Amino acid sequence: MDIQVLALPQLIPTVLTLVSVFILYMILKKYLHAPVTNFLESRKAKIQGDIEEAKSLKKEAADLKTDYESKISEVKLEGQEILENARQRGNEIKDGIVEEARQEAQAIVERARKDIAREKEKAYEDIKKSTGEMAVLIASKIMEENITIENQNNLIDKFIDEVGSSKWQN
Repeated sequence: MDIQVLALPQLIPTVLTLVSVFILYMILKKYLHAPVTNFLESRKAKIQGDIEEAKSLKKEAADLKTDYESKISEVKLEGQEILENARQRGNEIKDGIVEEARQEAQAIVERARKDIAREKEKAYEDIKKSTGEMAVLIASKIMEENITIENQNNLIDKFIDEVGSSKWQN
C-alpha cells in the first residue's frame, strides 16, 4: 500500500464539501435560524421581563419595609405615650389616694380632739358635781356634830381618809 501525500488538497472533494456545507447552511438558516432566533429573543425578553419584575418587586419590598419600619416606629412611640399616660394616671391616682388618706387622718385627729375636749368638759362637770356633793356632805357632817376647832380638824381628816372609799359616797 502506497500512501500518497499531497501538498495541495484535491479540488473536487473540497468543492463538493464546500457546496454541501453551503447547502446545509442555507437549509439550516431557512428552517432553524428563525425559530432559534425567535426562541432566543423570546427567552431574552422573558429574562428581561423577569429582571424588570424582580427590580419592581425589590423596589416594592423596599417601600413596604420602609412603610413597616415607620409604622413600627409610630407604634413604639404610641406605646411609650400610652405607658407615660398610664404612669401619669397612676401617679395622679396615687396622689389622690394619699391626699384622701391625709384628709381622712386629719378628720380623725380633729374628731379625736373634739372627743377629748368633750370628755375633758364632761370630767370638769363631773368634778364640779362631785365637788358640790362633797361640800354638801361635809356640810351635813359638820351640822351633825358640834363644831369646835378640834372637831373640825378631826372631821376634815376623817373625810380625807374616807374620800376614796365607798363609805364616803353613801
